[in-house]
Amino acid sequence: MRRILVAFLALGLSAAQAGAPPRANLLDGLFQKLRQAEDPQTAAQLRGMIAALWSRSGSPTADLLMARAETALRAQNADVAAKLLDRVVSLYPDWGQAWRRRAQSAVEDGDRDAAMLDLSKALSIEPRDFLAMRQLSELLRDSRKAEALDLLRRAAELDPQDAGLAHEVEALSREVEGRGI
Repeated sequence: MRRILVAFLALGLSAAQAGAPPRANLLDGLFQKLRQAEDPQTAAQLRGMIAALWSRSGSPTADLLMARAETALRAQNADVAAKLLDRVVSLYPDWGQAWRRRAQSAVEDGDRDAAMLDLSKALSIEPRDFLAMRQLSELLRDSRKAEALDLLRRAAELDPQDAGLAHEVEALSREVEGRGI
């Protein structure tokens, strides 16, 4: 966390912005800088800092359970991972990352409906979660393209330097809205 704070301050954000509550202020400042990033490298660093903050629950127990779930997923032990992720979201329902990760697990398990519900929950906790927006957009593309496009556009507003995201918005825009004359 100290490394994130040092990087945050190095980006030119004031010490007041880094005060209490630190996590919320750090995220607000990082999102502001992300929207204003002038090059893809800076944007990538900011994305990484945001993801690092999201990955910390504030609870050693939650972080341990999440680490074990990640290990189970890498070992392709989906049942154990699912049980651990279920436990994490029941114990720490306000940790958006846990819902997003459980959604990823559900997708890998073939349960798209559960994944969509979990991603919606993650977005209700952190409406700026551009990763959840992209994942939910991917799940909606077959049946609800306009909603998928809206999610991608919201994510692109938060992260205008992401060329891959801009390409996804452009491609889906053509599908939904057609080509201009």
